[in-house]
Amino acid sequence: MIRLATAVVLLALAAAPALAAETGGCGAFAWPIEPDKALLAAAPMAESGARLDLPRPAAVRLVLTDAAKAGFELPPGKPAAPSAPAGVLRFEARTGLYQITTTERVWIDAAQAGRLLDEVGFSGVLDCEGARKSVRFQLQDGPATIQISGSPSRTLGIAVTALPK
Repeated sequence: MIRLATAVVLLALAAAPALAAETGGCGAFAWPIEPDKALLAAAPMAESGARLDLPRPAAVRLVLTDAAKAGFELPPGKPAAPSAPAGVLRFEARTGLYQITTTERVWIDAAQAGRLLDEVGFSGVLDCEGARKSVRFQLQDGPATIQISGSPSRTLGIAVTALPK
């Protein structure tokens, strides 16, 4: 009985660091997301495939479609079922670092110049009201597409911010 109790305690202690990485509220993100949360709270609705005008940070509540109909530029980095909620958001990028924050835990790809870009930063928490995931991508001048897949719902808030140099 004592061995079983000891094993349970040790197992709980081993799992604690993994759990802590996804809790702690909005302050647990690796970078400030309060401006993104404010944008997301007031985001207008937009259909998947919409173009976002980015003279300054912006957000939309994206209405997703089936992954098979999403119009991905390239296959997502993490494949989803053909009927899973997915979508795309397009914008004209200027060279620099971009932060993409969403209201749900989803797979986020950035596509530009015929390839998927590697993220340069990732942060996510489960207990932040209004934001769940934030990633950063280095973009170049030209058209860019944000691809969303694996969404648990048919709408998704997404904020896009070009970070200061």
